[in-house]
Amino acid sequence: MTIRTELLADPAGTTDPTDITTSAAGSVLPSGSVLIVGVGGQGVIMASNIIADVALSNGLDVKNAEVHGMSQRGGMVTSQVRFGAEVYSTLMEPGTADFVVALEWAEALRSFAFLAPTGMLIASSQRIIPPAALSNRVTGRFDYPLEGWTDPRALRVDARGLAQGAGDVRAAATVLLGVLSNRMPFPVKSWREALKRWAPVKALQANERSFELGRGWRTAEAAPAATKTGRPPELETTSSVTVNASWCKGAACSICVDVCPERVFVMGPEGFAVPANAQRCTGCNLCMKLCPDFAIEVAAIEAGKPKTGVSGARKEVRNG
Repeated sequence: MTIRTELLADPAGTTDPTDITTSAAGSVLPSGSVLIVGVGGQGVIMASNIIADVALSNGLDVKNAEVHGMSQRGGMVTSQVRFGAEVYSTLMEPGTADFVVALEWAEALRSFAFLAPTGMLIASSQRIIPPAALSNRVTGRFDYPLEGWTDPRALRVDARGLAQGAGDVRAAATVLLGVLSNRMPFPVKSWREALKRWAPVKALQANERSFELGRGWRTAEAAPAATKTGRPPELETTSSVTVNASWCKGAACSICVDVCPERVFVMGPEGFAVPANAQRCTGCNLCMKLCPDFAIEVAAIEAGKPKTGVSGARKEVRNG
């Protein structure tokens, strides 16, 4: 018989377990599955290692599966931790996770389907808007989930704000571990010891403070409802774009036309790239960096100031 992880909707008044009890045959042990999701650099892997360490230190079998190939580019990172008397599979199916711990809002939405009917989602309210979601960088409009949850299985925590109060915003994942520790049948001593083993030495104190803030967090302290944000400050500039037609290989290359996220360039009738939609340029300089012939020049123009030139194409005679 499998005993599922104990889900505590409100840990107030509970006592910290000092050990994990087993039957005389030693077969009755807690078992469960935890899915940790987030964006590269948020600490998903460290959080999963701590959870696995806690389960191992309490005599359980643990399997851990990670997907972090895109972490260096700020992409999605996931880790699945399964524990019990014996664990045969490293992966969980949708609808079976006892806990989903989400370090980022959109990743919480993306992974919500993995949550079991009696499971619990612990999600940070932090929003990291990926380039693909910023549908118009000139106006700052983006397609991104801002609505709140009404599902009773979901807890929304201002983990970043609590971590900042503890001295290091990078410890937001540890805040969520503190919230999680109140709702899993493991002694708090195991969590603190695992944190010491896995947290960076220089950031250990901030992580310890963040963990305690997470343990002290209550549902009444939920983050305020999300509201639409205005145009990000970094978008308060425009850019002029110039193409040296004499250097451009046109359709034989077309890198700028293909890679520009704002579709600034089109292939002109004279056979070279033209910045026909220069007003959309956000100054990311991707076109200038990738142009093999150095034919593109992008210059920032501060908002509200007159332009010193007109974006477009120019011809230049090569010397020699």
